Amino acid sequence: MDDLFEIKKSKIAGKGVFALKKIAKGQTICFLTGELCTLDEIIKRCNEGKEEPSDPLGVEDEKYLDLDDVPRIFNHSCNPNSYIRGKNELVALKDIKNGEEITYDYSTTMNDNEVKIKKAGRALWTCECNCGSKNCRGMIDQFKTLPKKIQNFYISNKFMSDFMLKHFK
Repeated sequence: MDDLFEIKKSKIAGKGVFALKKIAKGQTICFLTGELCTLDEIIKRCNEGKEEPSDPLGVEDEKYLDLDDVPRIFNHSCNPNSYIRGKNELVALKDIKNGEEITYDYSTTMNDNEVKIKKAGRALWTCECNCGSKNCRGMIDQFKTLPKKIQNFYISNKFMSDFMLKHFK
């Protein structure tokens, strides 16, 4: 899959991942890889400064992938061209042009245990959005905070991971 993309400077944030050739709608781009960790381990790593709160990818209830270097570089967009299917498969949501940055909506992977995170003295991760899309929401936040119309779009098209679909059918 490495022949599908390259890492370059991004207008969204620092570096980004860009298509090296056209990627067809529905095509697998890659599998996001990393170490499988519990929420407790992620909180510990964040508290020790070994992890940024934005780095882990939610893959199950209170289970995260502490993403490897390349998977961390895929940026968020409020108008994404890919999505997470299954557990960690990044799939083209629409045709992606050669040279286009590959993005997914981080909010579609976020259903964090608010009580446990706050009890540990941490805040739920949110971030100001700089994706620049016409429909930019201005903030990256938990899936439940998205407008219902956007939630329904992702749910009805199954443009979310299995564990998120389980919670938001």
